[in-house]
Amino acid sequence: MRLLILLMLLFSWHVQAADAGLGRLFSTPSDRINLDRLRQTKKEIVPQKVETPTTQTMLPAAAPNAVEVQGYVKRSDGKKGTVWVNRQAVQEGTKNDEVTVGHLPTQQNRIPIQINATGKVLSLKAGQTYDPESNRVREIRYSVQGDSGTIGNAD
Repeated sequence: MRLLILLMLLFSWHVQAADAGLGRLFSTPSDRINLDRLRQTKKEIVPQKVETPTTQTMLPAAAPNAVEVQGYVKRSDGKKGTVWVNRQAVQEGTKNDEVTVGHLPTQQNRIPIQINATGKVLSLKAGQTYDPESNRVREIRYSVQGDSGTIGNAD
């Protein structure tokens, strides 16, 4: 009987020692508070473009390209959202070479976009394209073509 109790004590000690090394699946309340504090005080690193001087002569401004909005992400934590315009990710309130993206409204699904070359302000939804030559907005449609199984633009 003593041997049985001794073996059970040794076995339970071994199980407790192994269990301590596994850690916890969920963190403690103090760990969660610490993680939230770190997330809130984390400095946001914004990449900056370095412009190289060119010796080329300035050409007259060409007509702006079509503006296509592939999608957007609104953040609920108060940080800037991201909009994909012409296959480039642009943060709200910033600009790239072609467009300036305004602030994303919280209750609407339209994105305010300004074309840098002309100054024209648009309000586009995800999946829409603005064509400056025809001054029209159209929906982007993708379809599967025939037996080849390829996906292409349905224009």
